[in-house]
Amino acid sequence: MIGGKIMTKNKLRVGLITTVSGRWPRELPRKRHEEYGKWISENMADVDLIPAEAIAVNNQDVQAIVKQFKKEALDLVIVLIGAFTGDFPCTHIAEELNVPIIMWAPREPAFDGGRIISNALTSATMNVAALKRLGFPYHFVYGNYDEPRVQKEVANYVKIYRVIKQMRNTYLGLIGYRPTGFYSSAFDETLIRKIFGVKIEEFDLVALFNKAKEIDDDLVKEDMDYLTNTVKFKNLPDGHLENHSRLKLALGEFAKEQGFDAITLRCWPELGNMKCTPCAIISRFADEGFIIGCEGDVDGTLTMLIQQYLTGDAPFMCDLIQINEEENTALLWHCGQAAKKLKDPNSEWLMANHPLAGQGVAVESTLKPGRVTIALMTKQGDKYKLFLTTGEALPTEKVTPGVMVNVRLDDPVLKTIYTIAEEGVPHHYSVVWADVAEEMKLLAKILNIEVIKINA
Repeated sequence: MIGGKIMTKNKLRVGLITTVSGRWPRELPRKRHEEYGKWISENMADVDLIPAEAIAVNNQDVQAIVKQFKKEALDLVIVLIGAFTGDFPCTHIAEELNVPIIMWAPREPAFDGGRIISNALTSATMNVAALKRLGFPYHFVYGNYDEPRVQKEVANYVKIYRVIKQMRNTYLGLIGYRPTGFYSSAFDETLIRKIFGVKIEEFDLVALFNKAKEIDDDLVKEDMDYLTNTVKFKNLPDGHLENHSRLKLALGEFAKEQGFDAITLRCWPELGNMKCTPCAIISRFADEGFIIGCEGDVDGTLTMLIQQYLTGDAPFMCDLIQINEEENTALLWHCGQAAKKLKDPNSEWLMANHPLAGQGVAVESTLKPGRVTIALMTKQGDKYKLFLTTGEALPTEKVTPGVMVNVRLDDPVLKTIYTIAEEGVPHHYSVVWADVAEEMKLLAKILNIEVIKINA
């Protein structure tokens, strides 16, 4: 697997500091520091938790903990209000560490007629007001660690910052540029670097062609034999399978040599002219966890990466080719690629001649039912917007060659396509078999990306 390094190098490093001002009791803050740290460690496998060794009672404690945290290359800090705290801890952490902060205020313990012993809610709202005035990023969480709503809030913040870290550690290889006439596949590399942190390097298709020439014939035959024994073919012309296997091996070697985490590929016309349109190759890489975006569509590739990082599952890049207003469905289709793991169990999986140009190996199938999220990060002027909708993938009849799935949208389908047109959303969408709309909205909020409203 080419992209196997992703999860190990991108665990989120989270600092935990529990604060209390000098005149407030210490017992509850110490208890909270232990219990909340234990809950995070036991329930968030994608977090490396670095807790402060003790609670922070005064400014000197905070400074010492910040000094410790500076050695840890943190991605996020949780400031847990053990009991009422002034503004110095959170503002000093923000100034010195330059990372986002979660200000977490647990509930007040049950009143027993005596003095208030925490006052965490008052403290947190005061503290975040100071952060707001100083312009530092923060997130507010209210409630105890054993409440499902609170658990989901904290988990979502951790998940999104892990995805952001993964994006910032992503090296995207661009092989070739956009196809002729596809203006919407153009992209702004510096804007992508600024917003998403993804590093992009461009390589000419000639580099891939040269690599294909170097592939050992025995390896090509071995791959062809594997496919012959495991896949059903339909009307493949002579030479197409050999071209497929050679290019598949060449792409794999090239990606490893360059250290790519994903690829955006100019898939036509040159590759088609050489009778090796790469649709089925893209499908096979998708099953290996390695994303290749087609038609030089960098924004579509970014969206697929986000959905894969959120879910760990393979996304599906597609066009929207037909709607049915009465059933509120949209037919999503690609000319020949999708991960085999996404296929409907009742559907055939065929490798066939490309349905449009007849210039390479493509896949034919229908995809599985289930909840889906459909999205595209789209450059609009000097910023990005997020097109986003959800729905239910339905059992689908294959009505034309290629790969397809019919989705009953949660939004009105006619309004959806008019919004797409009015907003200038390009024609590729990334679909993942999970409902991650809320997570994608949170990601957009953190990155200051507007979500396109379909029902507005």
